[in-house]
Amino acid sequence: MSEDTMEEKMFHEFLYDVENILDEILIGVLSFGAILVTIYTLVYSSQSVSMMSFGKIIEPWITMLGLMIIGRELWIFNKKMDGYMSRLEEDR
Repeated sequence: MSEDTMEEKMFHEFLYDVENILDEILIGVLSFGAILVTIYTLVYSSQSVSMMSFGKIIEPWITMLGLMIIGRELWIFNKKMDGYMSRLEEDR
């Protein structure tokens, strides 16, 4: 392998690691935020909360968390497929 491709591969691995860490942090923050919103709404809210109003309060947190998890899983799947396809091309 030439030096350029080695540097490019190292850069891509570095970006992969950074994106992975940022995804994990964001999923953790969204999870913690959903838990805090739930506790605050159920325990510290001065109004009575029905299931409908609670659903409207927690929906944005759960939606964003679900989208982040789905996006991350698709990203990991894409990364693995790229690696698999490149190994197949190298074997030819």
